Amino acid sequence: MITLNSSYLYQHHIALIMFHQGSWYCFLRYSKMMYSISKTRLYLATDSLDWMINRSIKQSLSLQDAVPLAAGEDSVPNNPVETLYIHIPFCHTLCRFCSFHKVKFQETLAREYFKALRQEIREVISRGYRFNRVYIGGGTTTILEDELIKTIELIKSLTTIREVSCESDPIYFSEGNPSQLKGLVDRMSIGVQSFDDVILKSTGRFEKFGSGEQQAEYVSRAIELFPTVNVDMMYGFKVQTADSVRQDLLQTMALNPDQITTYPLTVGIGKNRKKAGCLAGDPHELWPQFLAVKQTLAQRYEMDFPWTFSRNFGQPVKNKYVLDGEDCLGVGSGAFGRFGEQFRISSFDIADYIRLMNQTQSGTCYTKPLESKAVMQHHLMIMMGHGHLDNKVFKDHTGRSLWQAFPLEMSFLLASGAVVKQGDDYHTTEQGQFIALKMFVGFLSGMDHLREQARDLPLTSI
Repeated sequence: MITLNSSYLYQHHIALIMFHQGSWYCFLRYSKMMYSISKTRLYLATDSLDWMINRSIKQSLSLQDAVPLAAGEDSVPNNPVETLYIHIPFCHTLCRFCSFHKVKFQETLAREYFKALRQEIREVISRGYRFNRVYIGGGTTTILEDELIKTIELIKSLTTIREVSCESDPIYFSEGNPSQLKGLVDRMSIGVQSFDDVILKSTGRFEKFGSGEQQAEYVSRAIELFPTVNVDMMYGFKVQTADSVRQDLLQTMALNPDQITTYPLTVGIGKNRKKAGCLAGDPHELWPQFLAVKQTLAQRYEMDFPWTFSRNFGQPVKNKYVLDGEDCLGVGSGAFGRFGEQFRISSFDIADYIRLMNQTQSGTCYTKPLESKAVMQHHLMIMMGHGHLDNKVFKDHTGRSLWQAFPLEMSFLLASGAVVKQGDDYHTTEQGQFIALKMFVGFLSGMDHLREQARDLPLTSI
């Protein structure tokens, strides 16, 4: 299932965008010649950024230095890990441009998988891991309700957590029994992507989940059941215009969800590029579509990030998920994890994952060291998304100023008109918000690239 708040938001801190330094100078020399911020200047900046990100992903996000994790080789952090991410990799049908780890549903295998998954959850908690919240993504998380309920109840019986978030497809609220999850799930994230029947048909989602009108009804049912509901929307499709994006979001707003996540279709750089690319429109159309998103949602929603908006009416939104660079531990086949400067990879082969659980009591099969520079560059993306590059906070955290840590990146952001200086700090302009969005899309491409590599890693259980 395609939803930003699954592997994308909870595993966001794992893939780190590394920029090819030599390319910055070429762009800077040209961009400084530009006199004013304009579409041409913005497109030059974003086109150059896209090129540099795509060029660097294969170099910076390579798993060639990943090493097998030996049995018993684990370092439990002293402080709680912010998020426990749980991956459910089963779907009844496979969406044509979804790059997440998933397989066609087989009930016998799925029940065996859930059993191994709960075994891993018990093991990580028994080792001393503690968590503040849980996020369950997929795949189709609700594909076996009874197994999902057992899993959530197990977690709540073993540890204290602040909230449980779970993603779902829209049809679950018609064909499933979502009331059984009431009281267990605090935040439900529903991957709609669009209420436009033309887009739903072109992506194969009309046949799976019904018309836009039907899906709107399903979302309404979810809003009645759960304390917080997020709706995932997408733009950047070939058939979309700024006006059609606006109409899509007006229909979304009419449902009054607590959060709306909206982001461009990710084309990626690997095997998924051809499938997603045939659906994608002109990348230069993303700027007017982004403006349409902002202007439309501003009526009733405030921007947390250029891709996440929370309602500004009624009671304050509870269990609001915002991207903030926290650590996470991933469990289940196809899960990633990152805390400190260590990146962890679970087996992407379900049979291998089950064997690993029987042999080593851990589904994590590979680790990869992360350079501190890469982690800081990810934090730059987060600060850009927040709209405020706080020099003092950054220096207190890293021991270096923004310019000491990012001389090339800061030069690029200033030259492209993405940030303006205010005292010792920097704030993003509207163009800067769009560049932050493009950085995030590049990050999502990096996630796709990581998943492709992880699928090809040698099995460690045999």
